Amino acid sequence: MKLALIADLHLDINKEYPVREILAAILKEKEADGLIVAGDISEDSGMTMREAEKLEREADCPVWYVPGNHDMWSTDFARRSTDQIYADYAADPRCLVDKRVDLHGDNGPVCLVGDIGWYDYSFASNLYSADELEQMSHGGRTWQDKLKNQWTADNRGRMQLMVDKLEKKLRSCGERPVIAVTHMLPVDDFCVPEEREGWDYFNAFLGGSSLGRLYERFHVTHAVCGHVHFRKKVRRHGITYHCPCLGYHTEWERFSHHGDDAAWQIGETLQWIEV
Repeated sequence: MKLALIADLHLDINKEYPVREILAAILKEKEADGLIVAGDISEDSGMTMREAEKLEREADCPVWYVPGNHDMWSTDFARRSTDQIYADYAADPRCLVDKRVDLHGDNGPVCLVGDIGWYDYSFASNLYSADELEQMSHGGRTWQDKLKNQWTADNRGRMQLMVDKLEKKLRSCGERPVIAVTHMLPVDDFCVPEEREGWDYFNAFLGGSSLGRLYERFHVTHAVCGHVHFRKKVRRHGITYHCPCLGYHTEWERFSHHGDDAAWQIGETLQWIEV
């Protein structure tokens, strides 16, 4: 069973490029048995769910995703609260929130579980106090979740809730190998280097080590994440961690001279696992 991995499609920000169509064509050409998207499909929950359905139909293979922080944004909490948006995702059959997917791998059954994850500040420099990190603002910049997500009223509490939910699903998998998916980072290997201005502070909002520690207690073989707009893969404590982010088209130049060649960028971003 061949599964494709990608994250951070940002279809609205990348609307000048036929990202969904190109991705679907690659999946068909490579005869993918499924696609896992680790969040940030768009900044509108309705669009995210519609695009996931279209992608599944065009690629002719199952699509599973978790919401990212952008997918969860709202600019009018009276109309759509963060919890309401999250509940909508839980009701979407393609979204891994509140679900466990049992896959029939070539070597036996495999569990697929996931959720957005959150952040517990463990990736920030110890130069900053918890009170400073709670502000989510530094050097004249504000992390946008602070303005567009109500969960930021208790970030570490939300992370603990996510860890608890994921642990329950992991326990339900028994001895079967697990593919775990979050939008947020479970290991600091994918954090932004602290020498880049401000990131010794803003790494606080990329994920948390509590996710990685959780995975090590169970039979997680692959962990997929996004959020940071890097394209990397590392292996730690028997787990392969995948960070396959397409990112904003304005960032593509930093990956290669291919720049705005969307097909090259998508093909280069995709990672693959066989189970």
